[in-house]
Amino acid sequence: MTGLPHLVESITPAEAEAADLLALAEILEHAGLAPLLLRRSSGRPALAVAHADRDTALAALDRAAAEAPWAARRPGGRLLPLGGGAARAFGRHDVATLFRPRVVPGARPETVSPAGMLRYGHETGIRLEFWRFEGDQVIAPRPNALTRRHMDAEDLAFETVERYGRSWRTMRGMFTPLAHEFTEDVDIVFSWVDGSSSEFQRKRAERMGAYVVGDGDDHAARFRQVDELRYALRSVHMFAPWIRTIWIATDSPAPAWLKEHPKVRIVRSEEFFADPTVLPTHNSHAVEAQLHRIPGIAEHFLYSNDDMFFGRPVRPELFFTASGLTKFVECDVRIGIGPSRTHRSGHDNAARVNREGLESRFGRVITRDLQPCATPHRRSVMFELEREFPQEFRRTAAARFRSATDVSVTNSLYHYYAAFTGRALATTVPRTRYIQTTRASALARLEQLLTRRDADMFCLNDGSVPEIPEELRERVVRDTLEAYFPVKAPWER
Repeated sequence: MTGLPHLVESITPAEAEAADLLALAEILEHAGLAPLLLRRSSGRPALAVAHADRDTALAALDRAAAEAPWAARRPGGRLLPLGGGAARAFGRHDVATLFRPRVVPGARPETVSPAGMLRYGHETGIRLEFWRFEGDQVIAPRPNALTRRHMDAEDLAFETVERYGRSWRTMRGMFTPLAHEFTEDVDIVFSWVDGSSSEFQRKRAERMGAYVVGDGDDHAARFRQVDELRYALRSVHMFAPWIRTIWIATDSPAPAWLKEHPKVRIVRSEEFFADPTVLPTHNSHAVEAQLHRIPGIAEHFLYSNDDMFFGRPVRPELFFTASGLTKFVECDVRIGIGPSRTHRSGHDNAARVNREGLESRFGRVITRDLQPCATPHRRSVMFELEREFPQEFRRTAAARFRSATDVSVTNSLYHYYAAFTGRALATTVPRTRYIQTTRASALARLEQLLTRRDADMFCLNDGSVPEIPEELRERVVRDTLEAYFPVKAPWER
């Protein structure tokens, strides 16, 4: 989009798309046209007008381009400003994606290059199609979610739908849920502690004195934070607006930047632990083993840590099939051989305990960890899993710190149990990134992540083996997150 004028707006991708759709429809309607609202195969909106009205539509676009910086992306990828003439922008094609280029404002930290700034282009634009009516045939330049390119005119039937705050004329069935689409409510749960609190650190150290913990489980990396939760929630706002409710499972005071909002709910451990006498806990495995007990949580929910983020617009179908099967992402890391041992990390031990329990129940051996990213769950399956492994759930919930006997329910136990019982499947579709922010290589990888913005989900893990100064790590991570997610969410003060 180099050389094109830009709007400067602090809006999400979905808001930019809706704004351009409404603006384009208004342009065409003011010219006396009646655009047809379509749904592309990707689910995104498009508009269609008759090819006989092409000249009228192009003239209307010329007038609009004199007032706002509209641009077009032709088939093949060429970008052209509409200010140079809409007819030239479309060329010989009957279709183009129209959009107003945008740059999202925000303070650009010194560690972030101009290439890392958030811009919206044709990815949030609206496809405009000119349909040809030739005898008893209708020819569209592209197939859409419902139809082929070629249709019999006698098969066309129309209806009115409510979308984007107004009524639209569309083809009958265009917006009926398709066979692959997931239509149930989805929540997301983040587990979080305010590791910067001196009171939290004091109590944690005091209680830890009575426990033996595994490798790395006593490191500050387990709880320190640089405001990641704020940006994790922004990533939901910007890239997963279909999420119904965001739950924050924490016993820390609410973050100072968080205000009351109907979409965000803080839930305390005593509200969902089956046995509140085991509290307080400093064990994330214990919290994860009780998430299905959160009162009011949706049957279908995602679980994420505060260092995991959505990196671009995602849809529910990335996580659920139409029938509600969950999809999980395996990673290349193999679970170590041998049993759990107290000197190993809580993560490594829990993977081994998971493997042992699943092998005992199903006669199958799991070999891989899961990719660190948001994972989907069904509440009913988690209750069933707890009934299958009651001792393991109780033992884990009662462990105040990570122990060698924990299960990690949300890491692999749930997903392989669901897979072995026909309620889940492994997927390689999501594009994910994992960056250890304490490694020297992290600086270049963070810059690449920000410049490309091509990951569906990414994790910025705070490791316990530092290779760069902590002050530098914190500054670069914070700057990267602020540049990646510059749009404030409505629940921020």
